[in-house]
Amino acid sequence: MRLTTDMVPNTLTMAKETAVPLAIIVKPYGELPSGEPIPTTSFGNNAIVRCHFCRAYINPFVVFKNNGTEWECNFCLSNNKTESHYYAPTDTNGIRTDFD
Repeated sequence: MRLTTDMVPNTLTMAKETAVPLAIIVKPYGELPSGEPIPTTSFGNNAIVRCHFCRAYINPFVVFKNNGTEWECNFCLSNNKTESHYYAPTDTNGIRTDFD
């Protein structure tokens, strides 16, 4: 990860007064060796599962509920219905049975 600036205001007042734009560049795989493909997943003809409220992609940190029929977004904490093509039952600890 890399910030667009090395000087970050430490108070809200200072941030408003300076109006310095702040962004972060995230490269989760860093620099891959030349020619190596970026790892991806495929849901076939189905769309990748996303939160209905904030549109975040489903990820390893969401919490599955009600035997896997619902999941809680780890970004906005809203509850979502699990798409039928993505459903897998959960064990007693809320871990999907297809986790491995």
